[in-house]
Parts: sequence; C-alpha cells; structure tokens
Amino acid sequence: MSIIAALLWRPHLSPFLCGLLVLAAAVWLWAVYQRLLARLEPVKARMIIAPKAAALILLLVAVFEPVWYVETMEKARGKLLVLVDASSSMDVVDDGQHSRLARARTAVERLKKSLPVDIQVEALDFTTQLHKAGEGTRTNGIRGTDIGGVLAAMSEQRDVASTLGVLLVTDGGDDTLEGLLPPPVPLHILGVGAPPDKWNDIAIEKVSHPPTVEKEVEYEIEVNLEARTGGGRRFVQELRRVPVVLEEQVSGQWRTVADKTVNLSNRRAQVKFATSNKEVGLRYFRVTAGPVNGELTTLNNVRHFAVEAQKKSLHVLYFSRELGMDFRAIRSEMARDPGVAFTALFRTLSERFTLQGDRMPGDEELEAGFPTSEKTLKLYDCVILGSFPAEDWSEQQMKALLQYAEGGGVVIFLGGSKSFGAGGYARTELAPMFPWKLDDREPDMALGAFPIKVPPAASGHPILSGVSEALIREGAIVESVNPVGEVKVGATVLMEVRLENRTVALAAMHNFGKGKVFALASNTMWKWTSRSEGLRTAFGLFWRQCIRNLTGKQEGGRVFTVKWDKEAYRPGEQATPEIQVTSPGTAEGIRFTASLGFGNTTTPVRVEPVQGQARTWSCKLRLNQRGDYSFKLVAYRGDEMVDSYEKALRIAPLVDEGARLELDADGLAKLAERCSGAFYRENELEQLVKRISIGSGRKVIAQEASLAQAGPWFVLLFIALLATEWILRRRNHLI
Repeated sequence: MSIIAALLWRPHLSPFLCGLLVLAAAVWLWAVYQRLLARLEPVKARMIIAPKAAALILLLVAVFEPVWYVETMEKARGKLLVLVDASSSMDVVDDGQHSRLARARTAVERLKKSLPVDIQVEALDFTTQLHKAGEGTRTNGIRGTDIGGVLAAMSEQRDVASTLGVLLVTDGGDDTLEGLLPPPVPLHILGVGAPPDKWNDIAIEKVSHPPTVEKEVEYEIEVNLEARTGGGRRFVQELRRVPVVLEEQVSGQWRTVADKTVNLSNRRAQVKFATSNKEVGLRYFRVTAGPVNGELTTLNNVRHFAVEAQKKSLHVLYFSRELGMDFRAIRSEMARDPGVAFTALFRTLSERFTLQGDRMPGDEELEAGFPTSEKTLKLYDCVILGSFPAEDWSEQQMKALLQYAEGGGVVIFLGGSKSFGAGGYARTELAPMFPWKLDDREPDMALGAFPIKVPPAASGHPILSGVSEALIREGAIVESVNPVGEVKVGATVLMEVRLENRTVALAAMHNFGKGKVFALASNTMWKWTSRSEGLRTAFGLFWRQCIRNLTGKQEGGRVFTVKWDKEAYRPGEQATPEIQVTSPGTAEGIRFTASLGFGNTTTPVRVEPVQGQARTWSCKLRLNQRGDYSFKLVAYRGDEMVDSYEKALRIAPLVDEGARLELDADGLAKLAERCSGAFYRENELEQLVKRISIGSGRKVIAQEASLAQAGPWFVLLFIALLATEWILRRRNHLI
C-alpha cells in the first residue's frame, strides 16, 4: 500500500480578487499598527497587533479554503477470468510438435504460477459457448468458434464487472472481429499460432456467390483456392491434380452437383460452377477441395453456404434505340437485386429489335419494338428510356407511355446527346412528363468535370440514403451534363451541378398523374463503377433505391421502409435497422413499437427518432446468441395500428471452423485495444504477466478534508484570539 498526501487550496474568489483582499488586509493592518505606535511603546503595540493579525490570517485562510487531499494506492485482490479456445482449429499441430490447444493450456499453467498470489485465475474453455476447464473438447464433431457470442454470454451469465479482467487465449477464429460488444472490464488476448511459412497445406480462400437469386435463373459460384508449400517439393507434386467438389444438401444427405480438377502447383487457382435454383427458398451447398497427402489439416478444405431463391416482385423494362455504356452498368446493378426482374429491349439493325432478360406472359408485342398499347407497359413497374431523338417515337407509342405514367407507372429518362430539348422533345406530347422545362434551343451536352452537389432539401431523401455521404467523401463528378431548363413547380431536385454561371439540375423527379417521372441529365454516371469502390457501391445503391422508392416496393410496409445496416449478422453483434416514413404527411403523429424474439423469450425494443433526419427512426438489437431471431415493428397513430413489419434473422458465423488457420494478430490486437487491454503472441507470455501484474495496482481511496471546516477548532481559535486582543487592550487602557 502507498499513500500520497497534498495540501490543496479551493478559494471562493478568483485569483485577482484574492490578491486584492490580501493587499487590503495588509494595508489595513499597517494602518492599525501605526495608530497604536502613536499611543504606545513599540513593544506593547506589537503585542496588541499580534492577535489581531493572527485573527485576520485565520479569516483569509477560511476564504482560501485549504483542503487536505489523501490518495491511497493498494494492490488489487481479485480474480482474472481466463477463456481458452477449445475449437477444432486449436487441435492443429502447426509448429510440428504440439497442438495449439496443448500450448495454450501450458501457457495458462505458467500464467497461474507467475502472477502475484493476490490474483486468482479462473480458467474456462469456450467454443460456441462456455465450458468448464478441460471440457471444451468433449463435443463430438467439428467444434466451432464464436468469440463475440461467448463474450456476450459471459457478460450476461457472470458478474464480470467484479473481476480484474478477462484473458482470451485463442487463435482468433475465422470471422472478422469488428462490431463485437466489449466486456465491462479490460480484455487481454494471448494469440496462439505458429508462422505459416513452413506449412504444407491447401485451403479454400474464398467462395463468392450471390446471397439471393431469382428462381430458375443461372448464377455462378466462384471458388478461390491457395496452397502453402513450406515443407518440401514432394507436397508440390501432390498439387497438380486437386479435386474440387460442389455438393447440395438434399433430405439431410449431400448430393454432388458438379466436380472439377485444378492445378494448384502455382499456389493459387480458381474454379467456377454454374447452377440454378428451381424452387423458391434456401438451397444449402458445400464446396470441398482435396484432401491432399501431407497437408496440415483438412479443416480449411471445406466451405458451407446457402443461396436463397426468390420470386421477382419488381419488373423493369429498359428500352433504347441506341445502347450506351450506362445500359450495361444499370443492368449489372439491377442483377444484384434478387427482387428485380430486368427486361432489355433495344434496336439492333434497321427496325429489328432484340429482347433480353426476363420475359413476362403477354409481352409478345415487345418483339416488334416499343409497345403501342398501355396494356403491355402495365406488365412492368418501371420503364427506363435511353437517349434517342423524339422523331423515333410514333404517336401511338407516345400515347401509350403517357397513359402508362398517368395511370400509376414509373418512367425514368436517361440523359445523352439526343435527350430532352436537344433530342427534340420540347414540342412533343411527352414534354409535360419531364421534371424540368424543355427548349428546342437547348445547347449541346456540356463536357468536362462537374462536381455533384446534393441540395439541402434532398439530403434526407430515401433515394440518397447512404449515397449523398459517399458522393461527398469520394468527390463524385460527372463528365457530361445536359444543360436542361428550370425545374418545374413541385419537382424535387436530388442532385445538381454548376454549369458556367448557373446551377443545373442533374437528377430530378415529380409526380405525373398517378405515376412518377424521374430524369437524369447525364450519360457518364456509369463511370463511377470503375473510379473507386466507394463510388461503385454508391452507383448501385442509387439505382436500386431509386427504382424501389419510385415504385414504392421496398422492404418494410405501406407506411414505412426498413433499411438494415448489414446483410448478415454474427453472434455478439448489434443490428441497427433504420426506419423511414415514406411521406411527410404520414409521419405526423406516428409512433413505433418493436420487439425482438428469441426462442420463447420476447424483449421490447426502443425505437427512437434519428437526430437531424426527418421522418427517420432507429433501434438497436443485441444479437448475443446464435440461432433464429424474429423482429417485429408496428406503427401506430394514436391507438390505431396503421402498418406492421416482421423479419426473421438467422444469426451464425459467416464461415466454417478452421477456414482461416493463420493467427489473426491484427484483428485480435484491434479487439484488445477497443476493450482497454493488450494483445500478445504466445512467445510474449512474460510481457503479458508483467502487464497484468502492473495493472493490478489501482486507486482505492481519494479523500478531501477542509481544514477550516474540520471540527470546531477554527471557530474556537478565532474567538480566543479576539479575547486575547480585548484583554491586552483593556490592560493598556485602550478600552
């Protein structure tokens, strides 16, 4: 135990006033002393002035408030909770002598002997859940790792806050460790894993596949493999013919879908499988590579995944007489949305047309070109029109498009050299459809680099959710702009650019009859897809949200939409869905209630408005355990329910156990840093012991005591001094 003591001052006045007070007291005391000298001898004058001076000093001390500060330091006495990873990846003998688990248990025993006697160590095993020490390996089959779920369960089941900290002894698992909820005490991590430079091993590095697809549409499963050949040439020879098998689970049994052989002697290879889902629902797959004689382990030779087939509920027709690069980019992004059926109709030679993509019953008229009947257009929720001159339209086609939009359809006009006023649309029947004014004298398309700006009024628009931030962050531009006219009354401008001395709408929308019309005054936005990953993501998000918002078909209900911050969640993570009411009038007086169900338990969830975002709410869902959760959201106006929404959440690790055998040193170090701890490798055990031992000292007492107010002595002393002065004055006949 160590004690630190100090005298501190807590004056009731500012330093300037304190100085003036001391100066005034000194001047007054000097004046009194001079008056005493005029009537008494110097010795007697000093005797009388002494108690007065002492009383004055006591008063000044009371104003300056002296405080005696004591801080006591003592060693902590308590428990260190040690969690030892007992998953299957810890069985790997990656140093050529002992398994990771054996080395981890040895490290824990050394730790117990090295720590101060005041620190007790409680060791537990963990896999996907907590086990008693030494019992984590008794589970049959593959033992998984779930660091996030175990930390969350530990915080709920044990009084972790009363411990000195938690030590995690692990190889890091297979999922990324970001987004995990930290424990309430410091988390230290001891990483177990030998360098992989001397391994003989093959592994499935990555499996790329769409999470959701449309029924009966072919898609690709891409498998990337890698090999490590640190143990000799004989193993390299085994890599020339490595079998790769794709299997599907049918009635609890694995059935081969396809198999191929690859050459891994160059350390890397890629395999592609094509398949399709004939039925709606989840289809479970397994990809297996090898095995190869002499490899370290087969844990990383297998990957499981699932692909969900959905019926397409949103049908989009793209039509243009002249295809541009924007067509390919938009088609690619629409293909990423499993709920969108994309049909492309374009001219090839003369007046011959090609029809690609999803066919609809009753769409035979499209084989001859753009339809002349509203009935055919009504097969589609949205019609996208490329850049071509107005003279290529027939009167019947224009009439069909007008009737389609007035009846509730959605039309999107794309920019280009033959669009809007430059394309001759100003004097056509279609002119009223556009969200801006058209002019036959509209200048040619402007070329250059035009920075994009989102008007303040559009910053919270659902189409730009997650897009406007990326445009600012990436410094987004377009390289071409149609110099369109002023925006019509009632239209909404989503993006704009500065063109010479005026601001021009780049993207705008307005209501037309019962439908909606959107127009984009550029044909170079597609270049975002190759400029940066951030802009590529923003491009796809913009178009998917644009079509879903305009058609009103988004995840959620009739009154609100729900946007999730991730496609999938792991145990221990937190989901933060964003709820947005679709129109300003609907938002007035609305309130939400939500609940999260798991097993037989249902927990209420708070739904709160998002500051600075109109018509937007959010909630936080703690997903501590693996399994199936159900989220329910209900909107009320007063006591009347106006809409509801439900979603099932499957919570599980995203990759197989042992898929990434290398020690995740970077991920573990970041996790320890976020949790106020430190990361050490297994050969740095002595440094870990020192860190825990030094960190066991802590402040337990910090007390302050006012000297002026600590008991009656101050008042008694002040009265005694005044009495002494009175007696001296009386004896010297001054009273």
